[in-house]
Amino acid sequence: MALSAAIPVWLALFALALLVAVLVWANQRESTLAATEARADQAESRAATAEAVVTAQAAVQAATATALAYANSPEAAVDRSLSLVLAAEREPTDQRLKALNDTFGPSALAFMRPEVEHLLSGGLHLGGDSGYDVSVLNSAFSGSDEAQVRTRERWTYDERSGSDQRSRCLVETSEQTYVLQRAGPEWQVMDIQLASSSRTDCPNN
Repeated sequence: MALSAAIPVWLALFALALLVAVLVWANQRESTLAATEARADQAESRAATAEAVVTAQAAVQAATATALAYANSPEAAVDRSLSLVLAAEREPTDQRLKALNDTFGPSALAFMRPEVEHLLSGGLHLGGDSGYDVSVLNSAFSGSDEAQVRTRERWTYDERSGSDQRSRCLVETSEQTYVLQRAGPEWQVMDIQLASSSRTDCPNN
């Protein structure tokens, strides 16, 4: 009787031990799975971050390449040339007038010279509302060292006296083609072919 009574107790203890072992194993497995999922999430997060960094670097490199390409383009050379013209007409110093001679070839300079000489002869300069807007209509390469850029421009000539009093104010709208030639790493405007031009008084004259 004592032996038969001890057997159920022994079985109960075994069953309890087995249950504890199963519970411990299940908890360990759950912890292992949770750690694995956490590592997978971290790896995915790092991969996403790395992909975002690579994408951002590629975008920056593309933007830089585009900016450099434009900076060395005939269109940019035309815009820089026009800004030099405006600067010389605002403040016609010897240095700025020399910059025009370096930027424009003889034929193009002859096209620009009358406006500059008009200001110099009258002791005038541009000021106030003076400025320009330029739109490139098209551009083409005639060869590796020659290009043409066709523009539409709107210039405001606010002519001022030495005491900065307005002499007259005109708005000129025009279309023209710039012929450029590569001079070393830069482009030089060699000729300007005027297609159309009209002038009106400034609206606030």
